[in-house]
Amino acid sequence: MATPALRMVSAVALLQIMAAAPANAQPWVTRHQDAMWVGAFVDEPITRRTALWFDGSWRRMDFGADPQQLLVRPGVQITVAPGVRVAGGYAYIATAPYGSLPSSSATREHRSWQQISLSHRAGPFTVSHRYRLEQRWIHPLLSVAGSDDREAGPTTYQNRLRYMPRAQANLGSLTLQGRPLIGFVWNELLMPLGGATQTLTIGQNRATVGVGVPLSTRIRAEVGYMNLYNAFAARRANEVNHTLWLSWHWTGQ
Repeated sequence: MATPALRMVSAVALLQIMAAAPANAQPWVTRHQDAMWVGAFVDEPITRRTALWFDGSWRRMDFGADPQQLLVRPGVQITVAPGVRVAGGYAYIATAPYGSLPSSSATREHRSWQQISLSHRAGPFTVSHRYRLEQRWIHPLLSVAGSDDREAGPTTYQNRLRYMPRAQANLGSLTLQGRPLIGFVWNELLMPLGGATQTLTIGQNRATVGVGVPLSTRIRAEVGYMNLYNAFAARRANEVNHTLWLSWHWTGQ
């Protein structure tokens, strides 16, 4: 027979379930938006096996009309075997409230990262796999009462795992100044790690297809379409950003 204490615990648990039910029943909200990302990527050897890495990205909404994010990411890469490279570095990210699902404030992020990348041939395709682990320190920029200034809010710490496979191949006989154009497709999955609701959940997915245009033996430009899915679990909402991808690549080896 249930004791009074057990009946009280059961009643409290039932009330909690009833209170949570309406929230859980709320449908997720999805917003489709237009965006443009412009990036630069530099892979410059400094020794036979070591290279400096840098990438930067200027990200805008409404095809460039409104701010979204600025990212700079320097690092060092080491070739440990043919087709195998390890790398690590730092990143700084400034994010503005953007789109139809804006955050409550702008944020700033400092990040350390480590990765391993593998590449191989598969028939006419060059295939690569990139596995990246990130440690993220994020803080909001809060308004100062009676002033136009902003100050850093409390910092939160997060971990994230990323995986990106990519395949590319020459586009038949299509060339520019005797150099072949390439077609590419890649997808990147970004998964938060740790916390009660952050164990291998999907934070973002970036599916991209496009064309690479050789500008010289070391430089190429890429133009593509990226379908970026971004989940906001706390708000039961997600966004799908239809993104124009423009990038410039320097490979010194």
